[in-house]
Amino acid sequence: MTGLVDNGFQIHKEPSDDLDTMAQTPNVIGIAVMQRLKEINAPATPENYERVYYELSGLPRPVGPAPTPAPALTPEVIPVTQAEAPEPLASPCAELLRTVREMVQDVADKTNVLAQDLGTKNKDLADNVDSLKSSRDRQEILRLLSTVVLQAGGIQSSVESSHKELLETRYALINMQNELSETRQMLNEDPLTGALNRRGMEQTLSREIARAQRNDGKFAIAMVDLDYFKKINDQHGHEVGDQMLIHFSQLIRSVLRKSDALVRYGGEEFTLLLPDTDSRGAMLVLSRLQQLMKKSPIKIGDKEVNTTFSAGVAFLKTEENGHAVLRRADEALYRAKKEGRDRIVIAS
Repeated sequence: MTGLVDNGFQIHKEPSDDLDTMAQTPNVIGIAVMQRLKEINAPATPENYERVYYELSGLPRPVGPAPTPAPALTPEVIPVTQAEAPEPLASPCAELLRTVREMVQDVADKTNVLAQDLGTKNKDLADNVDSLKSSRDRQEILRLLSTVVLQAGGIQSSVESSHKELLETRYALINMQNELSETRQMLNEDPLTGALNRRGMEQTLSREIARAQRNDGKFAIAMVDLDYFKKINDQHGHEVGDQMLIHFSQLIRSVLRKSDALVRYGGEEFTLLLPDTDSRGAMLVLSRLQQLMKKSPIKIGDKEVNTTFSAGVAFLKTEENGHAVLRRADEALYRAKKEGRDRIVIAS
């Protein structure tokens, strides 16, 4: 970057052309250019990018040697071959990462330009201040003073402009972070009950098993299943069935600790992950849940609908993984169903 002084004004000129300037501003036009290239099915070559950029931005193209004529931007004239075509993004996650990289690069570009700009302006300002200190001519002092004031205003303007742009980028990144957090939560939750789904369970189960084995702690899994749930759906409809599932998940939460986790394993079957829990603690939780179920039917008009549940409980063994203890809890649940339902069976 070079600096020129003209009548007291500091003028800065980038040695590169307008396309370089675009990297230092919000990438709105850049996104529009890529979208336009995609719409016309044209490869994202530098020549095509440059022409579409000036077309969309309305900026005059730089004067210089005439470039080699390129075909018109149409799919017929510029066929997109397999070698030329940009590779499609593997997933929405890849697209998101690309966007984040662009935004971070944009911040880096802005701060770099600001640092260079302030460095040049600061040097020029210091030079004029030195001249002002040594000058004895009244007119020269007034001219230098005017220049210093203008340069100080230019520095303030550069800082304020960059501060605003960086704040906008920061807020955009914060919003993206919040959206990612919400999306991740949605991906791990059952939309009906708000309990963890199977995907969320895998992450939580692996973490808790590792913690229990690392600390020689206790860990219990309870598989619970509503009894005769199909009859509720058949007699009252699936909407009432959904209400029962929501009601049941709320009752389960009321007997769990903050460290416990609730999973909707599938259909009317739920899984309770109980860290630091022995057989006595697990039986206490499930016994309280049985009592609540009996006292808390759901009301549909003037009718009360209720049911019971069966449960199987397994406790983590030494060197056992999460899937093994989960399988033993499921086998205990099967025994509880087979032995008459409305009961709790401890895995051997």
